[in-house]
Amino acid sequence: MPFFAAIWFTVVVGWLIHAAVDKHPDRKTKHRAVELALLWIMVVGAGIWGLVGGLSHIGPTSGQTAEQIGYTQSMFQWEVGWGDIAVAVLAIGCAWRRLRGTWLTAAVTALAISFWGDAWGHFNQWVFHDNHAPANVWALPSDILMPLFAIILLVMYRRGAPAQSFERLPTPARRP
Repeated sequence: MPFFAAIWFTVVVGWLIHAAVDKHPDRKTKHRAVELALLWIMVVGAGIWGLVGGLSHIGPTSGQTAEQIGYTQSMFQWEVGWGDIAVAVLAIGCAWRRLRGTWLTAAVTALAISFWGDAWGHFNQWVFHDNHAPANVWALPSDILMPLFAIILLVMYRRGAPAQSFERLPTPARRP
């Protein structure tokens, strides 16, 4: 439970502080607040914390991680760890404005597929296999809510910005 609480604490407090000290010209707009919330969920929640989670599955503490989830260590844990790292790297890439327009939809889509698939697995283990391990049960709120919030914020973000800013990067002037 502390791992999942730390994720949400970091995302919410980071977003609030960022919004309070933001120097962007649009800092007082709803669109900017949505953009910052989406970036904190993706870059920090799914990205940095996802990287930490993925590394915990493949690193020296992988046995402890498996035990906290109520599983035994196996090759599947290795695969899940690398899947988490892939989604995390995609989410972290959204921090760069140049990539943001094209990566956000892909990152949110990957997050939703990965986390909602994880949620079903954790739910299945809890309900059908009596797995009440803390990291199994407490993963469910984050696995369900993080992609849901990311999708809602992405839709709000896209609706509040000019369409061409997401379609393509400006093309350089042609030389005669």
